[in-house]
Amino acid sequence: MREEYPMRYKSLVRFGELEERADEVNDTAYELLDDIEAKWLKKHKPKNPNSFTEQLQLRTQTRMMADEIVIMDVVMQFH
Repeated sequence: MREEYPMRYKSLVRFGELEERADEVNDTAYELLDDIEAKWLKKHKPKNPNSFTEQLQLRTQTRMMADEIVIMDVVMQFH
């Protein structure tokens, strides 16, 4: 934000609102991340539920996809 929207950043710092806004974005991002992961994993079950490797791969792919969505939908929209 400091680099992309310097005036907005300076304004939030000046009025002491930067930490509050950052916490709000962080909370929103983690809630959305958890929701996306839960929904995705509910729909996409591993073929072999006893396979640690398959479950790890599925969860890793899910986290990467959810991270990308959250960054684009929440973090990059904050300004």
